[in-house]
Amino acid sequence: MILITGATGLVGSHLALQLLQSGERVRALKRRSSSLQLIESIFAHHNANHLLPEIEWVEGDLLNLGALEDAMQGITTVYHAAALISFESAKEKELFRVNAEGTANIVNLCLDLGIQHLCYISSIAALGKTTDGSLVTEDLHWKKDPSHSVYAISKYTAEREVWRGMEEGLNAVILNPGFIVGYGKSKQGSLQLFDALKKSGSWFTNGITGYVDVRDVADAAIRLTKEKVNGKRFILVSDNLTYREVFDTILKTWNRKTTPTFASPFLLGLGWRLEKLWSFITKRTPRITKETARAAHEINRFDGSSITRTLTNFKYRRSTEYLPEAAAYYRQ
Repeated sequence: MILITGATGLVGSHLALQLLQSGERVRALKRRSSSLQLIESIFAHHNANHLLPEIEWVEGDLLNLGALEDAMQGITTVYHAAALISFESAKEKELFRVNAEGTANIVNLCLDLGIQHLCYISSIAALGKTTDGSLVTEDLHWKKDPSHSVYAISKYTAEREVWRGMEEGLNAVILNPGFIVGYGKSKQGSLQLFDALKKSGSWFTNGITGYVDVRDVADAAIRLTKEKVNGKRFILVSDNLTYREVFDTILKTWNRKTTPTFASPFLLGLGWRLEKLWSFITKRTPRITKETARAAHEINRFDGSSITRTLTNFKYRRSTEYLPEAAAYYRQ
């Protein structure tokens, strides 16, 4: 049997869908407060409602060792996709508890229970950055940098726990997907992009980052596990795009005007400060933070080709396909 953490999220939902479609038995860990709206909408979109009842749900979280150990009984493979995604420095302690401590708990139990394989879904944020603008590869060594977000540091720390597990004999692989594009009824994680553009699509920056389709992330994770690839990490990025290219592709699909306004570092700096003040007054999550404002102007390109050399016939979907497809879903 296979265990998925984060099965109510975008990647976890697609992992569950693909595994069930291939005949695997799936158990999923979920918090009591977690909504099933996203996974239900994804299964419905793929005409797979009949498979949803086959998931064996277990209530618990990454920090509840008792519930976690119960969930991992009789499991052969763990797909660890659960994480807290936030770029608010105020959530630093929570980020490290969920992402780093939670991953350490997974690793320790995998070792104790003799789990055959762990696939950890990390992020390109955990890779660090090049100083000369060259492509980021799996061989890049992390360096301390004040520009690293607390989220990036928490994911890097989590990865160190997985590498430690490997040194202690755990069969594991790490995936570093770029900005994950998909669709479903949720405004969490990467899906916030579409909601934000619906509300305001009048600005752009020339920052660059990597993108990948969620279906490719799930496919790569499952194939690497089945082919027993261990002790490695893989960047999953199909396209390196400017934020303007991404925004304009989505807005064109919606038959809306493309982004006419350049958001300079000064303008975004003013924006995140005002947003911080407003969020303090209204007690809501800020739409822009110091970290996201800085990232909007960074130029980071990633080399996602290693996975294509490792897995036979693995081909990425291109952004010219999946960005309009996702945008069309959210236009409804």
